[in-house]
Amino acid sequence: MAAVVPHTRNPDGGGLLTLLGRIYLGLGFLFLFLPIVTLVVFSFQKNQYASIPGQGWSLRWYEKLFSDDVLLTALWNSLKVSPLAATIACVIGFCAAYAINRFAFPGRSLFAIVIVLPILIPPLILGIGFLGLLGRMHLEGELYSVVIAHVALTTPAAMAIIQLRLSQMPASLEEAAWNLGATEWQALSKVVLPSAMVGIAGGWLLAFTFSFDEFVIAWFVSGFHQPLPVTIYTYLAASADPSLNAIASIIFVFSGLLLTGAELLVIPMLIRASAPPHRAD
Repeated sequence: MAAVVPHTRNPDGGGLLTLLGRIYLGLGFLFLFLPIVTLVVFSFQKNQYASIPGQGWSLRWYEKLFSDDVLLTALWNSLKVSPLAATIACVIGFCAAYAINRFAFPGRSLFAIVIVLPILIPPLILGIGFLGLLGRMHLEGELYSVVIAHVALTTPAAMAIIQLRLSQMPASLEEAAWNLGATEWQALSKVVLPSAMVGIAGGWLLAFTFSFDEFVIAWFVSGFHQPLPVTIYTYLAASADPSLNAIASIIFVFSGLLLTGAELLVIPMLIRASAPPHRAD
């Protein structure tokens, strides 16, 4: 019987493809992060007009930033809008995810599609739509207008993460609680919610980040009560203020930390979801 010779790849070709892949990946990261790194470097330059090499290093633009009442007011507006929008989005997202995962009802598939539509619609279209809707309801031009719009925008992301967590929880946990005498509310509050808290926390961080960084919809509905991204755009339209490099650097670091926290919570759930089911011997 003839021996079977295993097929082996050409090591030279494989090494070349690996090298090209790494070069391509490196160029992609360079394309994405070079503007951000440049912005951070320029925020520490002493001279007003950015140049390479600079004329020295200074924190003057950060000092100017924290003495600018308009930017500080806009920052405070964002810090009022984003936590509230993220919290409401998580409440709605949890209710929607729980209903989709635990109940069979007519139109469930359609409901699951409709609730994620806002994240698929271009922000410009959503902004125009919310401007018309809130205008007819006489709710435009206020901070709660931004909260309403951002809740609609961020709920799909929060729901997706919460639904991922709920899908990993067997329904038998609730049934066991019911068999032990717990009411439906007790089973929900003492069994489901604590087990889903990791997903809720990850959804909240992601929703907060989306709301804090969102510009287009907020520009349409905020009026004179502008959150930080809208105020930054107003400054850019008026003049190239170097202090904007400082605030942009702070936003980048802050958003990066939030997204890192969300990833630390979500990635283990994704790994658990992709793992093959355990089979008992």
